[in-house]
Amino acid sequence: MERQDLLNAIETLLNDATEQCFHHLVNHPQESMALNEIIREATQERAYLTVKVDAHNFERGSEGARAHYKQISRELHKKSLQLMGSLQDVKRRPSNVAGDAGAFDA
Repeated sequence: MERQDLLNAIETLLNDATEQCFHHLVNHPQESMALNEIIREATQERAYLTVKVDAHNFERGSEGARAHYKQISRELHKKSLQLMGSLQDVKRRPSNVAGDAGAFDA
């Protein structure tokens, strides 16, 4: 994986988690604390990984640089799955499941 590809992946995956949280927040404001925590975590991880991409002394295109990028890619995918799992946990809460008794049910 090349540097720019990794930076693009960081933006895409972590922005996706953030965006999905915002979409859920619009319809489920009662979950704002949990969703804002996921958004905060995604934002912090994006900043951390973006800085980490260039935090090495390897020559551009070297095997060491590729290994460094591969490790960051693994971290990115692990964190992305964790964030999306947290979002799914929020979505599965009884207050978010369709068909629950709500204020507008007759």
